[in-house]
Amino acid sequence: MKILLTAVVSLSAVLAAAAAEPKRILFLAGDNSHAWGQHKHLAGSTLLGDSLEETPGIAAKVVTAWPDAATLAKADALVIYADGWHAHPANDKLAELEAFMNAGKGLVALHWATGIQAADPEAKEQGGDPRRKQWRELMGADFEAYHAISNFWKTDFAGALGHPVSRGVKPFLLYDECYFHLRESDSAKVERIWKVQPPAETIEPGLSPYRGNDHARASLHERKEEQYVAWTFPRPKGGRAFGFTGGHFHWSWAKDDARKLVVNGILWSAGGEIPARGLESKTPDAKRMMAGLPDKNPDWTEAALQKALDRAAKGETVPWLDFANKPLPE
Repeated sequence: MKILLTAVVSLSAVLAAAAAEPKRILFLAGDNSHAWGQHKHLAGSTLLGDSLEETPGIAAKVVTAWPDAATLAKADALVIYADGWHAHPANDKLAELEAFMNAGKGLVALHWATGIQAADPEAKEQGGDPRRKQWRELMGADFEAYHAISNFWKTDFAGALGHPVSRGVKPFLLYDECYFHLRESDSAKVERIWKVQPPAETIEPGLSPYRGNDHARASLHERKEEQYVAWTFPRPKGGRAFGFTGGHFHWSWAKDDARKLVVNGILWSAGGEIPARGLESKTPDAKRMMAGLPDKNPDWTEAALQKALDRAAKGETVPWLDFANKPLPE
Protein backbone atom coordinates (compact mmCIF):
# COMPACT_ATOMS: atom_id res chain seq x y z
CA MET A 1 0.00 0.00 0.00
CA LYS A 2 2.85 2.38 0.86
CA ILE A 3 4.54 1.63 -2.46
CA LEU A 4 1.30 2.18 -4.35
CA LEU A 5 0.69 5.45 -2.52
CA THR A 6 4.19 6.64 -3.39
CA ALA A 7 3.60 5.81 -7.03
CA VAL A 8 0.32 7.71 -7.04
CA VAL A 9 1.93 10.75 -5.42
CA SER A 10 4.80 10.66 -7.93
CA LEU A 11 2.39 10.36 -10.86
CA SER A 12 0.37 13.25 -9.49
CA ALA A 13 3.49 15.39 -9.28
CA VAL A 14 4.39 14.58 -12.88
CA LEU A 15 0.88 15.37 -14.10
CA ALA A 16 0.82 18.60 -12.10
CA ALA A 17 4.14 19.66 -13.59
CA ALA A 18 2.94 18.81 -17.09
CA ALA A 19 -0.24 20.82 -16.58
CA ALA A 20 1.53 23.85 -15.12
CA GLU A 21 1.36 27.04 -17.10
CA PRO A 22 4.58 27.74 -19.00
CA LYS A 23 6.70 30.74 -18.20
CA ARG A 24 5.84 33.22 -20.93
CA ILE A 25 8.70 35.40 -22.17
CA LEU A 26 7.90 38.35 -24.39
CA PHE A 27 10.74 39.83 -26.44
CA LEU A 28 10.45 43.39 -27.71
CA ALA A 29 12.96 43.63 -30.57
CA GLY A 30 13.84 47.17 -31.60
CA ASP A 31 14.74 48.35 -35.08
CA ASN A 32 17.93 46.95 -36.54
CA SER A 33 20.80 49.41 -36.75
CA HIS A 34 24.58 49.65 -37.21
CA ALA A 35 26.58 47.54 -39.65
CA TRP A 36 26.55 43.85 -40.60
CA GLY A 37 26.03 41.62 -37.56
CA GLN A 38 25.67 44.53 -35.10
CA HIS A 39 22.53 45.62 -33.21
CA LYS A 40 20.48 42.99 -35.02
CA HIS A 41 17.74 42.95 -32.44
CA LEU A 42 15.15 40.83 -34.23
CA ALA A 43 17.55 38.05 -35.21
CA GLY A 44 19.07 38.08 -31.71
CA SER A 45 15.70 38.04 -29.96
CA THR A 46 14.53 35.18 -32.17
CA LEU A 47 17.66 33.16 -31.45
CA LEU A 48 17.43 33.72 -27.68
CA GLY A 49 13.71 32.91 -27.72
CA ASP A 50 14.35 29.67 -29.58
CA SER A 51 17.11 28.81 -27.09
CA LEU A 52 14.72 29.34 -24.17
CA GLU A 53 12.08 27.13 -25.77
CA GLU A 54 14.50 24.21 -25.88
CA THR A 55 13.66 23.87 -22.18
CA PRO A 56 10.15 22.47 -21.57
CA GLY A 57 7.84 24.83 -19.74
CA ILE A 58 9.04 28.04 -21.40
CA ALA A 59 7.19 29.82 -24.20
CA ALA A 60 8.76 32.76 -26.03
CA LYS A 61 7.19 35.32 -28.33
CA VAL A 62 8.88 38.14 -30.27
CA VAL A 63 7.19 41.43 -31.18
CA THR A 64 8.65 44.46 -32.95
CA ALA A 65 6.33 47.17 -31.57
CA TRP A 66 5.25 48.04 -28.06
CA PRO A 67 2.80 45.30 -26.96
CA ASP A 68 -0.82 46.05 -26.24
CA ALA A 69 -2.03 45.74 -22.65
CA ALA A 70 -3.46 42.23 -23.11
CA THR A 71 -0.25 40.86 -24.65
CA LEU A 72 1.91 42.43 -21.95
CA ALA A 73 -0.34 41.14 -19.17
CA LYS A 74 0.13 37.54 -20.35
CA ALA A 75 3.93 37.79 -20.09
CA ASP A 76 5.91 36.72 -17.04
CA ALA A 77 8.87 38.77 -18.27
CA LEU A 78 9.52 41.41 -20.91
CA VAL A 79 12.92 41.38 -22.63
CA ILE A 80 13.85 44.62 -24.37
CA TYR A 81 16.64 44.24 -26.93
CA ALA A 82 16.83 47.50 -28.82
CA ASP A 83 18.73 50.72 -29.31
CA GLY A 84 18.62 52.92 -26.23
CA TRP A 85 18.61 56.57 -25.19
CA HIS A 86 16.68 58.57 -27.85
CA ALA A 87 15.55 55.36 -29.62
CA HIS A 88 14.55 53.38 -26.51
CA PRO A 89 11.07 51.85 -27.01
CA ALA A 90 10.19 52.40 -23.33
CA ASN A 91 10.95 56.13 -23.21
CA ASP A 92 7.27 57.02 -22.73
CA LYS A 93 6.22 53.69 -21.18
CA LEU A 94 7.86 53.80 -17.75
CA ALA A 95 4.58 54.05 -15.83
CA GLU A 96 3.31 51.00 -17.71
CA LEU A 97 6.51 49.10 -16.90
CA GLU A 98 6.23 50.10 -13.25
CA ALA A 99 2.71 48.64 -13.05
CA PHE A 100 3.95 45.51 -14.85
CA MET A 101 6.71 44.98 -12.29
CA ASN A 102 4.45 45.87 -9.37
CA ALA A 103 2.44 42.81 -10.42
CA GLY A 104 5.53 40.67 -9.83
CA LYS A 105 6.68 40.45 -13.45
CA GLY A 106 10.24 40.50 -14.78
CA LEU A 107 12.07 43.10 -16.86
CA VAL A 108 15.22 42.38 -18.88
CA ALA A 109 17.32 44.89 -20.82
CA LEU A 110 20.08 43.87 -23.23
CA HIS A 111 22.94 46.01 -24.57
CA TRP A 112 21.90 49.61 -25.41
CA ALA A 113 18.43 48.99 -24.01
CA THR A 114 20.04 49.15 -20.56
CA GLY A 115 20.02 52.96 -20.98
CA ILE A 116 16.89 55.10 -21.14
CA GLN A 117 16.73 58.64 -22.59
CA ALA A 118 17.14 61.45 -20.08
CA ALA A 119 14.49 64.14 -19.74
CA ASP A 120 17.33 66.55 -20.54
CA PRO A 121 19.59 64.60 -22.91
CA GLU A 122 21.98 67.55 -23.33
CA ALA A 123 22.87 67.66 -19.64
CA LYS A 124 26.43 66.61 -18.83
CA GLU A 125 25.33 65.42 -15.35
CA GLN A 126 22.30 63.15 -15.56
CA GLY A 127 22.40 61.30 -12.25
CA GLY A 128 19.48 63.29 -10.86
CA ASP A 129 17.44 63.26 -14.06
CA PRO A 130 13.85 62.24 -13.17
CA ARG A 131 13.42 59.81 -16.05
CA ARG A 132 16.74 58.15 -15.38
CA LYS A 133 15.90 57.84 -11.67
CA GLN A 134 12.59 56.21 -12.58
CA TRP A 135 14.36 53.75 -14.89
CA ARG A 136 16.91 52.86 -12.20
CA GLU A 137 14.09 52.01 -9.80
CA LEU A 138 12.89 49.47 -12.36
CA MET A 139 16.15 48.04 -13.71
CA GLY A 140 18.48 48.68 -10.77
CA ALA A 141 21.17 50.20 -13.01
CA ASP A 142 21.35 52.48 -16.03
CA PHE A 143 23.71 52.95 -18.97
CA GLU A 144 23.86 56.70 -18.35
CA ALA A 145 25.35 59.19 -20.80
CA TYR A 146 28.46 61.04 -19.55
CA HIS A 147 28.82 58.50 -16.71
CA ALA A 148 28.98 54.96 -18.10
CA ILE A 149 31.61 53.71 -20.56
CA SER A 150 31.01 52.09 -23.95
CA ASN A 151 33.93 50.52 -25.78
CA PHE A 152 35.04 47.27 -27.41
CA TRP A 153 37.16 44.96 -25.28
CA LYS A 154 37.62 41.34 -24.25
CA THR A 155 35.71 40.63 -21.06
CA ASP A 156 36.54 37.72 -18.77
CA PHE A 157 33.80 35.85 -16.88
CA ALA A 158 35.61 34.05 -14.08
CA GLY A 159 32.87 31.55 -13.27
CA ALA A 160 30.01 30.75 -10.92
CA LEU A 161 29.24 33.37 -8.28
CA GLY A 162 26.71 31.51 -6.16
CA HIS A 163 23.73 33.19 -7.82
CA PRO A 164 21.14 31.07 -9.69
CA VAL A 165 21.77 33.07 -12.87
CA SER A 166 25.35 31.78 -13.03
CA ARG A 167 24.37 28.11 -12.67
CA GLY A 168 26.14 25.96 -15.20
CA VAL A 169 28.06 28.89 -16.65
CA LYS A 170 31.72 28.02 -17.06
CA PRO A 171 34.50 30.64 -17.28
CA PHE A 172 34.60 32.27 -20.70
CA LEU A 173 35.93 35.25 -22.65
CA LEU A 174 33.82 37.51 -24.83
CA TYR A 175 34.91 40.22 -27.28
CA ASP A 176 32.03 42.69 -27.35
CA GLU A 177 31.01 46.25 -26.54
CA CYS A 178 30.19 45.62 -22.88
CA TYR A 179 29.24 48.84 -21.08
CA PHE A 180 30.41 49.40 -17.52
CA HIS A 181 30.51 52.02 -14.75
CA LEU A 182 26.71 52.10 -14.64
CA ARG A 183 24.62 54.34 -12.40
CA GLU A 184 22.78 52.31 -9.75
CA SER A 185 19.45 52.64 -7.97
CA ASP A 186 19.32 54.83 -4.87
CA SER A 187 16.83 52.58 -3.07
CA ALA A 188 18.33 49.09 -3.31
CA LYS A 189 21.51 47.33 -4.35
CA VAL A 190 21.96 45.34 -7.52
CA GLU A 191 23.54 41.88 -7.41
CA ARG A 192 26.62 41.96 -9.60
CA ILE A 193 26.69 38.78 -11.66
CA TRP A 194 29.55 39.38 -14.11
CA LYS A 195 32.28 41.29 -12.32
CA VAL A 196 35.13 42.59 -14.45
CA GLN A 197 38.23 44.76 -14.44
CA PRO A 198 38.30 46.55 -17.82
CA PRO A 199 41.60 47.71 -19.34
CA ALA A 200 42.46 51.32 -18.56
CA GLU A 201 42.46 52.22 -22.26
CA THR A 202 38.73 51.53 -22.54
CA ILE A 203 38.23 55.01 -21.04
CA GLU A 204 39.26 57.74 -23.48
CA PRO A 205 40.49 61.26 -22.57
CA GLY A 206 38.05 64.13 -22.22
CA LEU A 207 34.28 64.12 -21.82
CA SER A 208 31.91 62.31 -24.18
CA PRO A 209 28.51 60.65 -23.83
CA TYR A 210 30.03 57.20 -24.35
CA ARG A 211 33.72 56.77 -23.66
CA GLY A 212 35.17 59.34 -21.32
CA ASN A 213 34.32 61.10 -18.07
CA ASP A 214 36.08 61.94 -14.81
CA HIS A 215 33.76 59.77 -12.72
CA ALA A 216 34.72 56.61 -14.60
CA ARG A 217 38.43 57.55 -14.69
CA ALA A 218 38.49 58.01 -10.92
CA SER A 219 36.67 54.71 -10.38
CA LEU A 220 38.82 52.61 -12.70
CA HIS A 221 42.21 54.35 -12.75
CA GLU A 222 42.50 55.75 -9.23
CA ARG A 223 40.31 53.65 -6.93
CA LYS A 224 40.72 50.45 -9.00
CA GLU A 225 37.08 49.60 -8.40
CA GLU A 226 35.59 46.40 -9.71
CA GLN A 227 33.06 46.89 -12.50
CA TYR A 228 30.27 44.65 -13.84
CA VAL A 229 28.43 44.05 -17.09
CA ALA A 230 25.57 41.81 -15.90
CA TRP A 231 23.38 42.12 -12.83
CA THR A 232 20.15 41.13 -11.16
CA PHE A 233 17.82 43.42 -9.24
CA PRO A 234 15.23 41.96 -6.86
CA ARG A 235 13.04 45.07 -6.92
CA PRO A 236 11.80 46.07 -3.44
CA LYS A 237 8.37 47.07 -4.79
CA GLY A 238 7.91 43.87 -6.78
CA GLY A 239 9.30 42.07 -9.77
CA ARG A 240 12.81 41.15 -10.81
CA ALA A 241 15.15 42.79 -13.32
CA PHE A 242 18.15 41.39 -15.17
CA GLY A 243 20.56 43.42 -17.26
CA PHE A 244 23.38 42.47 -19.62
CA THR A 245 25.34 45.16 -21.44
CA GLY A 246 26.93 42.92 -24.10
CA GLY A 247 25.16 41.87 -27.27
CA HIS A 248 26.46 44.51 -29.68
CA PHE A 249 27.62 41.71 -31.97
CA HIS A 250 25.06 39.15 -33.08
CA TRP A 251 27.91 36.63 -33.09
CA SER A 252 28.15 36.82 -29.29
CA TRP A 253 25.01 34.66 -28.99
CA ALA A 254 26.95 31.73 -30.48
CA LYS A 255 29.11 31.64 -27.34
CA ASP A 256 27.46 28.89 -25.27
CA ASP A 257 28.23 30.25 -21.80
CA ALA A 258 27.36 33.85 -22.66
CA ARG A 259 24.05 32.67 -24.10
CA LYS A 260 23.41 30.49 -21.04
CA LEU A 261 24.09 33.39 -18.67
CA VAL A 262 21.50 35.51 -20.50
CA VAL A 263 18.77 32.88 -20.84
CA ASN A 264 19.30 31.97 -17.17
CA GLY A 265 18.85 35.65 -16.32
CA ILE A 266 15.69 35.89 -18.40
CA LEU A 267 14.11 32.87 -16.69
CA TRP A 268 15.15 34.17 -13.26
CA SER A 269 13.47 37.50 -13.99
CA ALA A 270 10.27 35.60 -14.82
CA GLY A 271 10.36 33.87 -11.44
CA GLY A 272 11.41 30.52 -12.89
CA GLU A 273 13.62 27.90 -11.29
CA ILE A 274 17.01 27.55 -12.95
CA PRO A 275 18.37 23.98 -13.09
CA ALA A 276 21.67 23.17 -11.43
CA ARG A 277 23.37 23.02 -14.83
CA GLY A 278 21.57 26.10 -16.14
CA LEU A 279 19.40 26.17 -19.24
CA GLU A 280 20.84 24.01 -21.98
CA SER A 281 20.53 25.02 -25.62
CA LYS A 282 22.09 23.84 -28.84
CA THR A 283 25.10 25.79 -30.12
CA PRO A 284 23.95 27.71 -33.20
CA ASP A 285 26.11 27.04 -36.22
CA ALA A 286 27.13 29.59 -38.84
CA LYS A 287 24.06 28.94 -40.98
CA ARG A 288 21.76 29.59 -38.02
CA MET A 289 23.69 32.72 -37.01
CA MET A 290 23.39 34.22 -40.49
CA ALA A 291 19.67 33.51 -40.77
CA GLY A 292 17.39 36.53 -40.69
CA LEU A 293 20.06 39.21 -40.92
CA PRO A 294 18.66 42.13 -42.92
CA ASP A 295 21.90 43.73 -44.11
CA LYS A 296 23.82 43.10 -47.27
CA ASN A 297 26.34 40.40 -46.47
CA PRO A 298 29.89 41.70 -47.16
CA ASP A 299 30.82 38.38 -48.77
CA TRP A 300 31.04 36.33 -45.58
CA THR A 301 30.75 32.59 -46.18
CA GLU A 302 29.30 30.05 -43.78
CA ALA A 303 32.63 28.21 -43.77
CA ALA A 304 34.60 31.34 -42.80
CA LEU A 305 32.10 32.29 -40.10
CA GLN A 306 32.09 28.76 -38.67
CA LYS A 307 35.87 28.87 -38.46
CA ALA A 308 35.70 32.22 -36.63
CA LEU A 309 32.97 31.00 -34.26
CA ASP A 310 35.05 27.91 -33.44
CA ARG A 311 38.05 30.12 -32.66
CA ALA A 312 35.93 32.36 -30.44
CA ALA A 313 34.57 29.31 -28.62
CA LYS A 314 38.15 28.41 -27.69
CA GLY A 315 38.74 31.85 -26.16
CA GLU A 316 40.48 33.55 -29.08
CA THR A 317 39.67 37.16 -29.83
CA VAL A 318 37.93 37.52 -33.17
CA PRO A 319 37.93 41.24 -34.05
CA TRP A 320 34.39 41.25 -35.45
CA LEU A 321 34.47 45.03 -35.85
CA ASP A 322 37.30 44.78 -38.38
CA PHE A 323 35.13 42.71 -40.73
CA ALA A 324 31.90 44.69 -40.66
CA ASN A 325 32.38 45.72 -44.29
CA LYS A 326 34.68 43.08 -45.74
CA PRO A 327 34.91 39.28 -45.96
CA LEU A 328 36.10 37.12 -43.11
CA PRO A 329 39.32 35.23 -43.90
CA GLU A 330 38.67 31.71 -45.12
